[in-house]
Order: sequence, then C-alpha cells, then structure tokens
Amino acid sequence: MFDDPGVLSLLMPWHWLWSEPLTEKVRWSICAREVCFKNELLRHFFVNGKTLPVERGKVGVHQPVVSIAAHTLAKGGWVHLFPEGRINYDGKLGPLRWGVGKLICEARQLNGGRDPALLPFYHSGMGEVLPITMDRLNVGKQVEVQVGELIKLDDLTCNCDSRDAAVQQETWKAITSRVQAALLELERRCPPNPDQSAVAPKRDPPPS
Repeated sequence: MFDDPGVLSLLMPWHWLWSEPLTEKVRWSICAREVCFKNELLRHFFVNGKTLPVERGKVGVHQPVVSIAAHTLAKGGWVHLFPEGRINYDGKLGPLRWGVGKLICEARQLNGGRDPALLPFYHSGMGEVLPITMDRLNVGKQVEVQVGELIKLDDLTCNCDSRDAAVQQETWKAITSRVQAALLELERRCPPNPDQSAVAPKRDPPPS
C-alpha cells in the first residue's frame, strides 16, 4: 500500500509536485473501487491524486476505466498500472490481467496507429517497509527498483484493429504475455521479496 505513491514520489523530480498543473507530468493510476473509493474522504483523496476507480469482477477488460486510461495514454499522458490487479503475498510476480493488452490497443487506435511507450519496472523490499503484520512504515529498510527497456510491440499491435473479436483477444493476451516476460526478467535481477502468505488475510479467488 506504499509503492504508489511512495516509491514513485522518491523516483520523480520533486518540482513536478508544484509544476504538475502546467506540465501534466505526474502519473495517473488505477485502483479498486472497494479499496480506494470506499468512502467520501478516500474518494476525494484519490481523485485529486489522479487515480481512477476500477470495479473488479464486473465486466472484465471492458470497463469504462480502461477506455479513460487509453485516452490519457493517447494524449501522451502517463498511466501507471499494477498489471496483476491484486496484491500477491507470496512476494512473487503473479499472472497479469488482459486489460494491459486492451489498454495498449485502445490507446494505439486513438493515437492514429502509434503505440504508446511501455516501460516496465519492478521493485523488491516493500514487504520489509510495510509488512502485512504492521500498520505503520518500518523505516530504515531498502527498496530496490529495476527499470527495464521500452517494450517493443509493433509486431503484435498490428492486429489490434482486427474485426475478428477472437483475434483481438489473442492480441491482448500476447501483449500481456510480453509485458509479463519483461517483468519476470526484472524480478530475477532483484532481491527476493519476503513470503507473507502464511499471515495474509483470507480472500476469495481473484476475478478473471
């Protein structure tokens, strides 16, 4: 619960915070409605923090928030995604959601066939900074961030405009798989995250 905005705030130039209304350089993000928008106070906080609500388990990848984020990307904005769509307490990268691929395709279509820049990055150590068993930050710990190379997609996104729905879905899957491969490579370079699954709260299986 601290990686965004905590890690991003430390990585980005501080002057963006007061210049953002003019430059629009601060990221947009997406968060589950039941987590970040469960009351009016949180709603105001996250809306002003450029966070969009997603309804997990409703209509899958066809949620309006995906199209909103695609318009932001097409205009040159920065959208920061947690592509797993959940917290994995075992400390390992989990399966990604197809919405990643759909978002890329929609942004490409809105931007005249030009792919948005897709930059993967991965961090480890957050389980020590804010362990699941603590309700406050554990200061003095180190977080390592690995930033990858821009992901090449044009050999896949050329199928985004297909009129065949099955081809479109396969394209979304292929894009998502390539993103996952890039993140797994970054995960291999980082120190392992602690496995907190034994003390994690019980929950229902994640929606598809």
